[in-house]
Amino acid sequence: MYCMIISFKNQATEDIFNGKNTKIARKLCPRSLWKVATRKLDQLDSVIKLDELKVPPGNRLESLS
Repeated sequence: MYCMIISFKNQATEDIFNGKNTKIARKLCPRSLWKVATRKLDQLDSVIKLDELKVPPGNRLESLS
């Protein structure tokens, strides 16, 4: 299986992605937002090409470089 996410900027984001309820993750993001954050991270991880994230246009996909 191909995964888009290769690494995370911080441990808290990785913990949220993996569903780990750690102190550092709770400090980064309120527990009430975890469902949405996890869904968005799953969407990022499931794409094969970055162009897939251009739909819907509200995603506002832009190159970082």
